[in-house]
Amino acid sequence: MFTINDFKVELKNPEEVKNFVKRHGEFSKVCYDTPKEKAEKVGEHCLESGHLSGSRHLYMVFELENVPRSLIDQLVRHEQGVVKNVQSLRYCNKKEDVNVYVAPEVMEDVYLRAEIIGIEQIIRKSYENIQATLKDAGLTGEKSNEIARTILPIGISTKCSFAVNLEGLIHLANVRLCNRAELPIRTIVKEMVRQVVEVEPRYKPFLVPNCKKLGYCPEGKDCK
Repeated sequence: MFTINDFKVELKNPEEVKNFVKRHGEFSKVCYDTPKEKAEKVGEHCLESGHLSGSRHLYMVFELENVPRSLIDQLVRHEQGVVKNVQSLRYCNKKEDVNVYVAPEVMEDVYLRAEIIGIEQIIRKSYENIQATLKDAGLTGEKSNEIARTILPIGISTKCSFAVNLEGLIHLANVRLCNRAELPIRTIVKEMVRQVVEVEPRYKPFLVPNCKKLGYCPEGKDCK
């Protein structure tokens, strides 16, 4: 089993991201026929004024590892300014990686924690038995994986390649940094934002939850 402390997030192109504001300006300077020497200032002005169309070709690339499938199910709902590729449970055999996410509330309860350990053992054994039985019937590889995967829980550990442009990351932060967002995806997005802001601090004011952006809670609920 694993917890949020075991999630892995890595920004793969930090050196590129450092130049995104300038590249934003280089792409957008044609609008006013601005000299290329002022590209950085153009990028800053576009960022401050919310003119982000000139940044849509600039993608921040992340690798996510050891995260629950339930988190991926939420992440892939984002479409605009996002590219993703998720570990296939058809092509990848999970025999050695039946690892289930455990929420903090469960980790704090000795009985629930023991129950998860027992469930993991049952799932692992059943997964192996299905694979072995199918092998005896002449089914291996993709075919046996796609059949065996049907018993894997939504909390199973998985991986994902995730690329997002500035507009996509702003929207992701707006909705997923909300305290009402589920803890796993809030944790992942918070770490994405941290790593991006570390290399490009000028993005920080925009990568915030909706309540901070709007000045009020659009859901009309108390998040505390």
